[in-house]
Amino acid sequence: MQYTVSGRSCLCIFLIVGAMVSGSSGQHRRGYPIPPPPAVPDSPPSQDPRAAASRLDVVTMEREAKEMAALASTIPGDIEQLKKGLLPRSALDKLQRIEKLSKELRRRIRP
Repeated sequence: MQYTVSGRSCLCIFLIVGAMVSGSSGQHRRGYPIPPPPAVPDSPPSQDPRAAASRLDVVTMEREAKEMAALASTIPGDIEQLKKGLLPRSALDKLQRIEKLSKELRRRIRP
């Protein structure tokens, strides 16, 4: 019995044998590959606590200065009432609040 091998069947045999040999080459993967770390970190960069604290101090100082200016602008009206013999009840409270705010501002400016 004589076997004739056509070009097509020879190619199929070659591909099957080649696939079997390359499949057992020893390069076995276990699971999925490990992805690289992200290019941009997830967490925002940490800020210097002193810079954040000083920024908050500046905002607080501005707020206290505006409050003190608003209170001080009402004092001349209270003095006019005092000339007429009337002492507004809130005049002393305003002056005490101005004094307290000025002490706080001095403390923040000169630690």
